[in-house]
Amino acid sequence: MSSDPFKPSDLTKAAQKNFNDFLQANVVNKRMESAWGWVLLVAFTLGVSVGIVKYGIIFGVLAILGTIGAPLLFSTMLSIRVGVYFAIAISCNLGLILMLFPTVKIGLLQDSLILFMMIGYLYRCYTSDSWEGFKTALNLPIVIWIVYNLLQIANPIADSRVAWFYVMRPAVGYILLFYLTYNMLESKRDVKNLLNIIVVFVFISAVWGLIQFFNGYFPFEMNYVIANDAVHLVYINGRWRSFGTMASPAQYGVLMGGMLVFIPLLMRSKMGRMKKWFYRITAVLALLAMVYSGTRSAIVILPMALMVLVILAKNWRLYVGALMLGIILIGIINMPTNNYQIMRLQSTFSIKKDESYMVRERNREMIYPWILRHPIGGGLGSTGVWGQKFSPGTFLASFPPDSGFIRVAVELGWIGLLFYLFLWFSILIKGTLQYWRLKDEDLKAVVLAILCMFSGVFVVEYAQDIVGKTPFNLLFWVFCAILFKSIKLDDAETKETLPAQKIPEGTL
Repeated sequence: MSSDPFKPSDLTKAAQKNFNDFLQANVVNKRMESAWGWVLLVAFTLGVSVGIVKYGIIFGVLAILGTIGAPLLFSTMLSIRVGVYFAIAISCNLGLILMLFPTVKIGLLQDSLILFMMIGYLYRCYTSDSWEGFKTALNLPIVIWIVYNLLQIANPIADSRVAWFYVMRPAVGYILLFYLTYNMLESKRDVKNLLNIIVVFVFISAVWGLIQFFNGYFPFEMNYVIANDAVHLVYINGRWRSFGTMASPAQYGVLMGGMLVFIPLLMRSKMGRMKKWFYRITAVLALLAMVYSGTRSAIVILPMALMVLVILAKNWRLYVGALMLGIILIGIINMPTNNYQIMRLQSTFSIKKDESYMVRERNREMIYPWILRHPIGGGLGSTGVWGQKFSPGTFLASFPPDSGFIRVAVELGWIGLLFYLFLWFSILIKGTLQYWRLKDEDLKAVVLAILCMFSGVFVVEYAQDIVGKTPFNLLFWVFCAILFKSIKLDDAETKETLPAQKIPEGTL
């Protein structure tokens, strides 16, 4: 099989050729041979020209992007692979897109992308009468979570149904990406290609974050920060925090911390020398980016992931290495220093001395009685930004949901929190039990890397709302798909592709 991730399989070539021939014969040739085709082309050109004169060069840029993006968006109905890569690219560069093109509706674009992919996939499932792509180890917790979120529209104490709609779209819609990605991964090569794409975007974002730290923000970034009144989020203790190509230092820092765990473990799989050096450099850059993001919660990922690694690996050398790293970490935490970055790391593990942590802890203690009295919560979007926008002045809108678990408990009640924990434990426990049965060393390295990263993120979710926000709300489901499809592929480790349960792309 070709290493080109965009190359279609042999099963899809004929269907895609027929579709392209149909477009060429019935759309391109016939339209452009008629007068109406040229009239439309001239009208479009004049319209873009008038728009540039009236609204500036940004209108022309958007027109060009639309001309390129629209066919790409429709092409995702034929190729899930293109759509998944496109979705990852948007998520990892969300900050740049928002700051360069503030009028672009990124959320709507992501929703449309997933919708187009799902429509094409469902059509292929229907025509081939095969629904194997929806049979996964996570079906039960996912279905429960989706149904419960949808039923929240009937929450009797919710102050806004509009807020429910806005929050429900990513909360439910992005889960569909799990099934789409799961179906896309036909072989071990597909898994590696997808991971390579993610690592490349991590490399770009890490480098961007280092540029921000050493040279300051670009003018368009500073303008965005000031326009959105976000200075207090990115400027702390006299230092500007890096956020790379993303919109949030917290999300950026946690993602870089996760990648700092993920990439070295992924290097246990077979790869070329140049690729291994690229992974090493990316891991070092991720470490620096995590530190310069100023996100202390991200640091917690490292010891948690190390502990899970020691449990799963069953390697005495690793036990010795973990012990030595633990001693070094304890020494760093307790050493006297005037270095700002080391002092922030030390404050992560001295929570009783951290004023911001104590404020969040008091907020949680205050909200616990309310959560116990409201088993189904106050409704999706009742807290945070959405609460302030659609139900301002209410008690929940003024509550800061700093923790992902607390946000779920407040908006969905303690019943919703139980369902959320059931989803998390299903991922971690099922993944761990299957890991010990894996035989393929490459796939085993992938599963181990994801489990260690997820374990750290699970702990961070108590201190930060990570999985509920972009880009992690989308990447989370991509990694889940990679995790469980790697386990599935292990049964066919000597084959490049799975048996013919895969529904061919391009047969729409």
